[in-house]
Amino acid sequence: MKPTLTKTGLLAVAASLLCNLTACGNLGNSQSVSTITAHATNLNEGITPQSVSGKAPDDAFLTAQTAFALNLLTQTASANENGNLLLSPYSVMQALAMTANGADGNTLKEMEQVLGTNIADLNEYLCTLRNAQQNTPDSKLLTANSIWFRDDKERIEVLPEFLQTNANYYAADAYAAPFDSSTLQAVNNWVSQRTDNMIPQLLNEIKPDEVMYLINAVTFDAKWATKYAPEDIMERNFTCADHTAKKVQMMYSEEGWYYETEHLTGFKKDYLGGKYSFAALLPEEGLSPAELLQTMSAEELTALLQNPQSAHVQAGLPQFTFDYNTELSNTLINMGMGSAFEGADFSRMAKLKDPNQTLQIGAVIHKTHIEVDADGTKAAAATAVVMTDGCEAIEDEIEYKYVILDRPFVCMILDNETNLPVFFGTVCEP
Repeated sequence: MKPTLTKTGLLAVAASLLCNLTACGNLGNSQSVSTITAHATNLNEGITPQSVSGKAPDDAFLTAQTAFALNLLTQTASANENGNLLLSPYSVMQALAMTANGADGNTLKEMEQVLGTNIADLNEYLCTLRNAQQNTPDSKLLTANSIWFRDDKERIEVLPEFLQTNANYYAADAYAAPFDSSTLQAVNNWVSQRTDNMIPQLLNEIKPDEVMYLINAVTFDAKWATKYAPEDIMERNFTCADHTAKKVQMMYSEEGWYYETEHLTGFKKDYLGGKYSFAALLPEEGLSPAELLQTMSAEELTALLQNPQSAHVQAGLPQFTFDYNTELSNTLINMGMGSAFEGADFSRMAKLKDPNQTLQIGAVIHKTHIEVDADGTKAAAATAVVMTDGCEAIEDEIEYKYVILDRPFVCMILDNETNLPVFFGTVCEP
């Protein structure tokens, strides 16, 4: 039952700078549970994150992460070809990785295949990425993780080893809660606070068969390295996916990084500090963003993002803002994680008191928000893996390149050190 909602040397150098790792999980949730709710117990108050080592991102990991991001977006876009879409593969990956720490047998095997990396290595890679996040007044990417479970020892007993692992690598606080209206409010407050209020509500209700939530929240807020002046912004028509014209505020600039393949052109625009950038891919005429994604392999997308051309790009980027929400169960089942949703083995996560019940994923809820304007970009994402127990059924001579985003395009917020998309979506109607 589902809730109703909704290249390598450089990498090594970067990793050595950002991964002097002791207790990788120390980033994250600093706020006391008492400021969220008086009706939940933070079990991590008795858990000290252990010193764990991270792992420098390598080519195999980067290709696997790009493959996951591309597959996730392609699968989702195929059912939403004409609408705006925004996912955070980074958020979904963290929530699923925490969940996989409780999986075993075929369920774990399938999850590792979909996530692209065995869970032991994945914990270390993601720990490294989290500790590399930038947090300055002009450019920040923050993540937080939490685990909420039903405070009913006659129904579920969460294993301390599972909580310890997720505390070590993901700084995941663990809350035992009554799963009533107070818990609903507490979860939504936790998400809202950790997304700068861009996602004020993740859950609409708590259903009787739901016994655990594994939640990740991501917040991005960065200023452009080169801001747009008022004279750089002009009204222009944007041709939407349904071929209607819409007036938009188009922001014009000259950029220095250019993408081109047989089926697309694009550009990359840096945020202040150079850690992150905005990337846009414009499909050739007659090709939708969803169709463009289907023409690309993970290796091709990885190579494209890692090797932009140095060029003079006359770029046009429309201002836009939108919210997106989706339930990812069918997408993840189609990607190969079917046993996590039916006949699952999460025996390393918790014990159910009723031997006739099965702990399994009931839903994967994902919400995002993005704002792109003359100052920069704000974006947020939240992902909840909902576990159920089956109690219910379930100037000189210069050659210019031109990329004017006046029709549907693919957009990304990239981590420039890894070229991995933190956010990945399509804009069909600004």
